[in-house]
Amino acid sequence: MFAPSGNYDPDRLEAGLDGIRAWGLEPVLAPGLGRRQRYLAGNDQLRLADLIWALRDPGLDAAWLARGGYGLSRLLHRLPYGELPTRPVIGFSDATALFSAMWSRGVRLAVHGPVLQSLFDHADEASRGALQALLLGAAPVRWRGRSVTEGSAVGPLIGGNLCTLASLAGTPQALRARGCIVLLEEVGERPYRVDRLLTQLLRSGGLDGVAAVALGQFEACTEAGRPEWTPEGIAGEILEELDVPVIAGLPVGHGAVNHAFPWGATARIDGDTLSWG
Repeated sequence: MFAPSGNYDPDRLEAGLDGIRAWGLEPVLAPGLGRRQRYLAGNDQLRLADLIWALRDPGLDAAWLARGGYGLSRLLHRLPYGELPTRPVIGFSDATALFSAMWSRGVRLAVHGPVLQSLFDHADEASRGALQALLLGAAPVRWRGRSVTEGSAVGPLIGGNLCTLASLAGTPQALRARGCIVLLEEVGERPYRVDRLLTQLLRSGGLDGVAAVALGQFEACTEAGRPEWTPEGIAGEILEELDVPVIAGLPVGHGAVNHAFPWGATARIDGDTLSWG
């Protein structure tokens, strides 16, 4: 378990560790867990060492973020991608930056799902069950959403936090989504900012050649007195020129509902459903 950002809650983290021990998993804490420098878990050199340890130590089967991962983008250009073994990396939110960087370098195994701190006191029971099933032997998954732009598509399922992906525009770690189904979620961004982030991702080439776009949960992304300013309405308008299926309302996000999915799994959109596995 490692924490690129330093402001995790030890009690909440311990609850998460106890929970996965009950699943039969044995957590191993990163050497630097508990350090803090401003809002980060130490300086870049120390955090990079913890990240490489989590990705490469031969005694580990997976790397799991303790918290969301703010500050990962400062480390991505220094990772030894060609020397990384294949093991699951589990997280969401700012972990999306790491997933995008790994994907662009051909390192394919990542799991978008709850972090340890929030797994047992924030994620709901269904979200915990979805992650446990994925880690311990997943069955096929079928999510029902709402069709924004009708159609069908097949491709690798990738994506995550919209703001994080937009922030990678113009960097070597920017999203490369040709032929993929891109799933996006967000929290705390007002509608005009969702508009700006989607536009940035689109105009920077992050969505070039996508097979489809899927929208997860957009928590607290509303405008008081303007219930008609919905994320799916904004996305449908901005993404219309792509002429690809767009589906909304999927169970992935920053709230209690955050079902896990494996980056790169072949997925299918048919009307208002997304399935994989």
